[in-house]
Amino acid sequence: MNKKEFLDILYEQLSGQMPEGNVAAHVQYYRNYIEVAVTQGRTETEVLNELGDPRLIARTLLDTDSTASGNPQTTGSYSEPYTDNSYEYDNGSSGSKKVKSRSFHIDLSTWYGKLAVILIAVVVIFLLCTVLSILIPVMVIFGIVCFIISKLRS
Repeated sequence: MNKKEFLDILYEQLSGQMPEGNVAAHVQYYRNYIEVAVTQGRTETEVLNELGDPRLIARTLLDTDSTASGNPQTTGSYSEPYTDNSYEYDNGSSGSKKVKSRSFHIDLSTWYGKLAVILIAVVVIFLLCTVLSILIPVMVIFGIVCFIISKLRS
């Protein structure tokens, strides 16, 4: 088994079982782990043998995903799904590989993502009501004054 097969199996086992952002984060973590170990002089086969079966890793990740709050490996949310070519590398002059920048987003499938949306909606409604409660009386008074002035002129 090579790195691509390992990552593809891991992705297939996780896909549909957890949010896509978490799947991509797990796959990227193992991609980086393998690449770092290989750059340290180990062979890809040695690293993959040490990691073991990607199906077992996926099962472990699925079993622990809901209780893994605070784990940077699972809380990062990549904005695009995993494909073998989704992460481009830039070879710098030093010969080291660097991941190009990626954007992040709030994962609305989690309780804290939903809570954030609800809190934002409550704040917006509160501000809107506050502004309207000040504006409506001012506009009514302004309208009455304008009406009285127009009647006095005619």
